[in-house]
Amino acid sequence: MIPANRSACLHAIALGILLGLPADAADAQAPKPVPSQQNVGQEHLGQEHAQGEAARQAPPSSTPRKPAPHEPAMHAPALQIATLGGGLQDAQQATLFKPFIERTGTSLRVQGWDGSLSTLQTRAAAGEGGWDLVLMEDAPLRLACRKGLFIPEPQRPDGGPPVPDSPGTGCGVTAWRESIVLAWDKSRVDLMPTWADFWDVARRPGKRGLKRDPRGTLEIALLADGVAPEDVYRTLQTPDGINRAFHKLDQLKPYIVWWQTPAEAVQIIESGAVLMTSAPSGEIATADRIGNRRFGTQWAQSLGDVLDWGITRTASLPAREAARNLMAFIQQPDQKQAFSAAYLAPMPPATTPAKPQATTPKAAPASADAPPGATHRDDTLMLDEEFWTSRLEPLRSRFEAWIGAK
Repeated sequence: MIPANRSACLHAIALGILLGLPADAADAQAPKPVPSQQNVGQEHLGQEHAQGEAARQAPPSSTPRKPAPHEPAMHAPALQIATLGGGLQDAQQATLFKPFIERTGTSLRVQGWDGSLSTLQTRAAAGEGGWDLVLMEDAPLRLACRKGLFIPEPQRPDGGPPVPDSPGTGCGVTAWRESIVLAWDKSRVDLMPTWADFWDVARRPGKRGLKRDPRGTLEIALLADGVAPEDVYRTLQTPDGINRAFHKLDQLKPYIVWWQTPAEAVQIIESGAVLMTSAPSGEIATADRIGNRRFGTQWAQSLGDVLDWGITRTASLPAREAARNLMAFIQQPDQKQAFSAAYLAPMPPATTPAKPQATTPKAAPASADAPPGATHRDDTLMLDEEFWTSRLEPLRSRFEAWIGAK
C-alpha cells in the first residue's frame, strides 16, 4: 500500500503535467511532510542542550562585581556581632561599624549582651549559634577559648604562627584597654570620694553600685580595706586574702545595687538609685557628653581592663573572613583615633593622692601600636589576667553563693 503522503504527491505531480506546469512548480504544490510531536520535542531539547553547552563553555568574567557603596554584598549573610551595649555600642556604630559598611558593603547585625562566660556557655549548651564575632573581657575570653567556644586567631600582630587553643591566649584580638573608675553624683556629694569613702555609708548615706562579678569587685574591696595596689594579687593568692575581700563586701552588702553591663552602671546613677558606683570611664564620659554633666570621676586607684574580640566556633568560613576584615579595619590608626575621641574618656595625669598609694607593676607604658586606651596612670591597678584565668570559675561560684546567702 502506498502511504497517503506519497500518494498525494504523485497525484499533484500528475495533475501538474496535465496542466503543463514545470516539474519543480508541480513539486512545490505537493504537501510537505508534517513532523510528528515527538520530533518537535526532540528538536527543542537539542536546541536547549546546545545552548546549555555553549553557556557552560563560556569563559567566566575575569573581574568580579564589587558592591557599590551602601550596597550589601550579594547574598552574603550579615556578620553577627555581640558587643557590650550602651554608649560603647553607640560609639562603635558611629566610628567603626558604619564606616566599615560604607567601605566594604558588608552587612552587620549588632546586638548587646552582658559579656559573661556563663552566658556563652548557656548558649553553647542550648545549641544557640548566631554570633560570629564577640567582644568580652580578656580573662573570660581565655577561658572560653580553652572550652572550645572560640577559634584560634591566626592573624597575630607579630606575624607569628597561630597560638593553639590550650593556653587560651590565641583566640582573642585586643580591642582596647578601659578603666573602671569610681563615679559619683556631684549634685549629692561635694567632695571627691575614695574607695574607702565608698564603704562609708554612715558619713555618706545612699546605695552603692558594683559589678556583679568577682573580677574587679574583690580588688576594689581590698583597696577599700587599705591594701596597696601592688599587694592586691599577693593578698588574693591566699585563702586569708580572699576571705578578707569577702568580709569587706559583707560590710557593704545591704547597700549594694549590682550592675552587669556598662549601660546598667550609668542607668543606676542617672536614675538616682545609687550615690556612687564603679563604672567604665567611657560610659561616664559618654553620659556627660550627652548632657548629664553631673557625674564626678575618681581616677586614683582605678582598675585597668582589657577587652578582646573573639571569633566563635559556630561562625561560617565567610563570616570568619568578614570578622577578620572588620578587626583589621578597626585597628587602622584613623579608626582607633575616631573611637577614642567618641568613647574613651581623657585620663588626667596622676597627682599626689589624699592617701598613700603605691605604684602597681602592672601599669605598662603605651607603645606606638598599643590599642586605644592603652595609657594608664601610675596608680592604676591592671587586672591580672593570669590570676583570673586560673581562678575565675571557683571564685565566681563562691561569689554567687555569697550574693544568694542571707
